[in-house]
Amino acid sequence: MSKPAGEARSVGPIDVLVVDDDSAILDELTDALSRARLTCHAAGDGWGALKLLADGWRPAVVVSDLHMPELNGLEFAGHINALPDRQRPEIIFVSVDAGFDDAVQAIRLGARDLLTKPIDGPRLIRAVKSALLGRQVRRGEAPAAPAEEKKKEEPNPPQRRRATLDDLRAVRKVRDRHFPTELFSDPCWEMLLDLYDAQLDEAEVTVSSLGAASGVPLTTALRRMDVLQKHGFIERLVDPDDRRRTIVRLSATGLAAVEKFFDSYAQRLKR
Repeated sequence: MSKPAGEARSVGPIDVLVVDDDSAILDELTDALSRARLTCHAAGDGWGALKLLADGWRPAVVVSDLHMPELNGLEFAGHINALPDRQRPEIIFVSVDAGFDDAVQAIRLGARDLLTKPIDGPRLIRAVKSALLGRQVRRGEAPAAPAEEKKKEEPNPPQRRRATLDDLRAVRKVRDRHFPTELFSDPCWEMLLDLYDAQLDEAEVTVSSLGAASGVPLTTALRRMDVLQKHGFIERLVDPDDRRRTIVRLSATGLAAVEKFFDSYAQRLKR
């Protein structure tokens, strides 16, 4: 089973092939990727995905469910790894209940990432864009600047702010290893970071996905969104394409505040 997502295309190169036997999740993932301006195609099982590859579809990245009937994600990845290097896509697995053995096997198969369902849209888009860049490097399509040029170059503001964002997320991971998570349970800052991350990726964030990513109960997340909106840092808009969905984004005030913080943080690191 397969279905197109995003703009209709003839058979050939695409950014992402999404494989999942749950049609609702398949729609959710392809919708998130399409909104991020990534070209994608979908298949309802591993055999259908292999048929698409045999028919000439050339995805740069495959996002595949780990547990599917008949041909599971790991078996499907084994078929992908048999492709010639220039045709072989990067692999990202998604699963609702991946165990340690699954993660080890995924790493052995060269998977770029293993995401947990329910999938947070911005996190999926970040993982796919990282995999796209990794594939370019693997294929020699992302040439590095000469060493003397690198010394002269200063990161432009978006690159610098992306580096700062990655820095802060790395600090959070280290912090969570040493302290109970509930000590840092207010989600406002994490939601601002997630919204800025989505802004950099030109991706949309819904109220439900932002609440799920905040790490607190949805009722708590909604109350904190109210506080952020009261201070003028975020805005909530009805999705014109689906009026059942509410989009959350940084306001001009919120965006300016986050970027000023990032710039100040980067300046302190240079001292």
